[in-house]
Amino acid sequence: MAVELHILGPAFGLASIDSRCLAAVALLQLHLPSEYRLVPTQTEQDRLPLLIDNGNRIYGFNNIVRHLDVSGYLSSDQTANAIALTCFLQSRAQTLLDISLYVSFENYSTTRSAFTKILPWHANYVIPPKRRTAARQRTEHLGISSIDVDNVHESMGLDDGVGRAEGKKFEAETQKRASLLLPRKDTISSLLRRAEHSAVFKLHNIAENFFEPLQEMLGDREYFLGASALSAVDCLAYGYLALMLFPNVPQDWLAATLKTKYPKLVSYIERIHNKLSLYTKTEKVLFLQTLETHASREDYRKANGMSLPWSGDSSSSFLTIITSTVAELVSHIPLIAPSTTTVIHTRDVKRPSWHRYWPTILGLSTGAVGLSLYFALRTGNLIWPHGEDIQIFGRKRLADYGHLGAALAGISMMSQQARSVASYHAQLEAAEPFPSQVGVRLEGDNVGVP
Repeated sequence: MAVELHILGPAFGLASIDSRCLAAVALLQLHLPSEYRLVPTQTEQDRLPLLIDNGNRIYGFNNIVRHLDVSGYLSSDQTANAIALTCFLQSRAQTLLDISLYVSFENYSTTRSAFTKILPWHANYVIPPKRRTAARQRTEHLGISSIDVDNVHESMGLDDGVGRAEGKKFEAETQKRASLLLPRKDTISSLLRRAEHSAVFKLHNIAENFFEPLQEMLGDREYFLGASALSAVDCLAYGYLALMLFPNVPQDWLAATLKTKYPKLVSYIERIHNKLSLYTKTEKVLFLQTLETHASREDYRKANGMSLPWSGDSSSSFLTIITSTVAELVSHIPLIAPSTTTVIHTRDVKRPSWHRYWPTILGLSTGAVGLSLYFALRTGNLIWPHGEDIQIFGRKRLADYGHLGAALAGISMMSQQARSVASYHAQLEAAEPFPSQVGVRLEGDNVGVP
């Protein structure tokens, strides 16, 4: 069985849109150039990159490096430098990628378009928003929300002063517009007080604090460890730096800083990129995935000069799609969503086994109930009434007992009407008595009053 490397698909002319996946591709292209297959995946249910070697599943770049055992030739000093450089890259580089590709609203539009090309429709509603949310949480402490239009709108909506003191705001706006008529020169302090300029200043400061020591560690050497050959740490550095240099985004401050101030790093990235033949055209990879047989894919790769061993994509099953979608929906429900608070115990506490599989159990249960109802309706076990007599359960009447009951009901109705008429006349007499004529006759005088 050939070695398989599962990664997120290509973007921006690179083999993957994820830095660690891109580093894993460079690593296998360096050590196993013709002994592995590259499989773009459509889900992040498994931790990526994922290496499958003889049935063994190895997750993550560092674990793949240990599994391949490609650092045995390094000296003790080189090993120590490699560990230090790996920690530096993983702690600093991801922050810059988060800001450049996900936090910035304009750049995120480009990133999401790149995801749209390589992901199916259902995954586009899960993976890009999930990655952006994680990136915004990781960079929230930096105070650069002014480059994120969504954050600006949210902060305006949550501000206690929004919608209040309209008169003061009107005065402030009037004074601001009036001040524009007066000539004023911007000072450094006034420029730095502006949110957008302050954010840009912070971004350049973060970038320089990363690029400056990295270029000093590289020096005049071709690779970081001083050897003439590439190492695993060079592959990791390429994975991060390539996604800073090659993507064509609207706010290209990161690539511009890299090109103008750190030319040695630019040459270093391009050297690895060309040596390992890592250039990738997304459209060709997507077309190759539509081919059904391995022979047809190999012929297409050779005809189009594709150096990377791309294989067919790992299409997600219906159950996987349902499970991942339900798990993502559950994560947004307040009472059911897993807590983001980390609890540290002084002693080892064993978690119940069902807690880890709760999203899967919920997804399977929901799917099973839906399928059961569907098949019950299709097979006729569950029949919805169509035109049948409707049974009404309630108190019976006399008319429900045949002709005799109808006669009794009529007599009862007549007696009720008679009682109502008598009651009506009694009410009238009590309210206003009727006048009456009385005839009087006197016997003695023959006088009569009719």
